[in-house]
Amino acid sequence: MGTEKGILSRELEGKLAAKLDELIVFKNGILEALDGTAFRILITGVDDNAADKIPEPYKTQIRDILNEILINTDYESASQKAADLYHLLVTIPGLDDELERQIFIQVFMMVAHLLASIGVK
Repeated sequence: MGTEKGILSRELEGKLAAKLDELIVFKNGILEALDGTAFRILITGVDDNAADKIPEPYKTQIRDILNEILINTDYESASQKAADLYHLLVTIPGLDDELERQIFIQVFMMVAHLLASIGVK
């Protein structure tokens, strides 16, 4: 991952570009032939220039969460990683650390299951 600047892996950038290429169909044959490459360049450019400004260790953690969701479709693992990250950033007064972490995990799992149940992948 050393050459990756933003939060999206090169594999994920390619998959997103391919999905956009599949969803957006140009009637002009020349544009249709080039749109997949254009989407890839656009996604990589935005990710490398905007997301690269996210400091570590957050950038790596967010990248891992996105890969779990979008490549591995492992919502449970992604929910746990998101809860761990959120737990580092947020403290709920009156709750011990483990209870707070478990609440975050359950909230993220609930959201993941809701999205999966309505077909959002």
